[in-house]
Amino acid sequence: MGAFHQEEESRPPDLLRRVSSRVKTILLDLSWSRREREWRRARSVGNRVEGWLSPDQERWLFEQAYALPEEANIVEVGSFRGRSTCFLASGCRGTKKKVFAVDTFDGEEKDFGYRGYLEDFSRSVTRAGLSEYVQPLQGVSWEVAAAWDRPIHLLFVDGSHEYEDVLRDFRGFAPHVAPGGTIAFHDVEQVWPGPLRAWHEEIKHQLIDIGYCSTLAHGRKAFR
Repeated sequence: MGAFHQEEESRPPDLLRRVSSRVKTILLDLSWSRREREWRRARSVGNRVEGWLSPDQERWLFEQAYALPEEANIVEVGSFRGRSTCFLASGCRGTKKKVFAVDTFDGEEKDFGYRGYLEDFSRSVTRAGLSEYVQPLQGVSWEVAAAWDRPIHLLFVDGSHEYEDVLRDFRGFAPHVAPGGTIAFHDVEQVWPGPLRAWHEEIKHQLIDIGYCSTLAHGRKAFR
């Protein structure tokens, strides 16, 4: 017994602390639910991509996608370099859910300072290991909507912020949203009068269960 105690006392205290810390980390990882593990992973990959989302909006997008049925369709209007896309697609891992990213991927220079970002978008999605859950659809959003032919379970609109364009996106894709499906718009705030006006004048009156996550406004399509 004396030799045992002597051996324990001779171990470097910092080594014991490192072992103890590692054991705690492993136990914590095992205790986390799959949802939480996927969220931690989503945050890790999503935060490497340029974009404009608050942390609570990132979590909201992930949670909405995660909660959808196994073969749900998600349509995102306006993807830029793929930040929001990655948070949505992270909620699809291990399922047959799909994010359809609708964008011209050729933004006006006055908006982003350069043109053409499909390659950046594809690189972001691939680096995050999410390619199988994302289908980019390059084109003008309302033209894509005119040819759309499948049910949508989550519609996230963050494309052109001009008033008429916001309404065209809503009117084009909303008919395809399944009853009870979620429709959300980004940048519903005073700085962006287009989405703000479109939301309050028309869009929110056609939805139920209205809610807000910072500047992200959302509701559900009524069951009829």
